[in-house]
Amino acid sequence: MSELKLLAGTLLYHGTDRADADEKSVTGRHAFWLAATLELAKNHALRNRSGTPRVFVYRLKSDLVLPTVRTPDDVRALLKKYELWVTEDELLQASAMAANLPGWAYPDANPLGAFIKLFDTSMLEYVETREVDRTSVLGPAA
Repeated sequence: MSELKLLAGTLLYHGTDRADADEKSVTGRHAFWLAATLELAKNHALRNRSGTPRVFVYRLKSDLVLPTVRTPDDVRALLKKYELWVTEDELLQASAMAANLPGWAYPDANPLGAFIKLFDTSMLEYVETREVDRTSVLGPAA
């Protein structure tokens, strides 16, 4: 299994359109999804075509090395290797943290960039929130 290496200072993005989401409430309480590119996060923020689409920008405070998964077999192998419980998101997070697994990356999940799943968000520092303009991402028909 290969690895994705991210250096301290790398920017990561979380796109959302949930009205109750803010830069603090979305971190730390569950397995946290991030995008490696702003473009992917913008698209993710527009997935429901409702709410107020925005992207929270975070900076890594320290270097991070994540195993990569590309296929369902890779995911199963990772779950088995770290003996992760996947019955509920909270159990998955707790078992991953107990196994010292900060998360994993899906580098080929989308042509716009990698998806990153983190279980511990303490290595993230909030930078800013960017509003997402539907028309600039989806075109004038949006």
